[in-house]
Amino acid sequence: MKNTYCVIDVGTNNVLMLIASLTDHLEIIKRDSSVSALGKDMKNDILNPVAIDRSKIILIDFIKQAYPFTKNIIVVGTSCSRDAKNISLLSDWLEDIYHLKYHIISGDEEARLNGIANIYEFSEINNIILFDVGGGSTEFIWIKKKKIIQTQSIDIGVRRLQNMFDSDYQKKKIETKRLLGILPSSPFENPVLIGIGGTATSLSAIKFQLDDYDPKIVHKSKIAKSELKIILSRLHGKTNKEIEKNMPFEPKRADLIETGTMIITEILDYFEVEEFFVSDRGIQFGILAQDKQDLVKMLSIG
Repeated sequence: MKNTYCVIDVGTNNVLMLIASLTDHLEIIKRDSSVSALGKDMKNDILNPVAIDRSKIILIDFIKQAYPFTKNIIVVGTSCSRDAKNISLLSDWLEDIYHLKYHIISGDEEARLNGIANIYEFSEINNIILFDVGGGSTEFIWIKKKKIIQTQSIDIGVRRLQNMFDSDYQKKKIETKRLLGILPSSPFENPVLIGIGGTATSLSAIKFQLDDYDPKIVHKSKIAKSELKIILSRLHGKTNKEIEKNMPFEPKRADLIETGTMIITEILDYFEVEEFFVSDRGIQFGILAQDKQDLVKMLSIG
């Protein structure tokens, strides 16, 4: 109980839960994921009340799942939580009802935690560019010989592009190319790209035609650009119901997976690489891998 933690990541589109114990290594007890679409129909930086209610329902469920294992619960918010002017409707509720602090982390901190989560997962690779395509932003982390040397967060996100351009695929693609153009020059020649987040893991599950999501198959899998283009051709112009047949493991992502696939294809083109690895380890794992004193600080309400 003392060394067991629950970390809940409230993203722009998904809420993720990880319950794990920390001794000499991290032991996963339970994981779960649910689509909240918190950033859906967000206008003028105001969250839709219906989206807030969806997120509260998921948080109630995840906190209830955590209680038999631990009261050490950390809740973090990312991109749309950073942007939303009315995020207090969620954060104040969480503090009032559960006495839990809603930690809204910066894009740089999100990138750093993603890096910490993956440094030793791919320790055999010297030059890594890690990317996390999220609902509201995409984080890039440059890792050299197990050290984070550079991070960047940019406003490319599957839900953000959907809110901006609806179903206009070409405008989404143009905006993605524009934003990738502001990335700093890469310090690496011939880097290995590793994708994390819901889009990357969903693409791996689609590649392996999984009916139920299996992290053992997804984590450290590899996807070639040629495979991405085949998947994209199968998604383009299809209805959500048609796309759902390709992803029975999480059909609620059907409205965003084409946009996410396009973003990753553009990232591979930008860095001129032909394939990428998929990681199933996100900021929740980074939070638990950080120094114990930083972990304890996140448990404090003040």
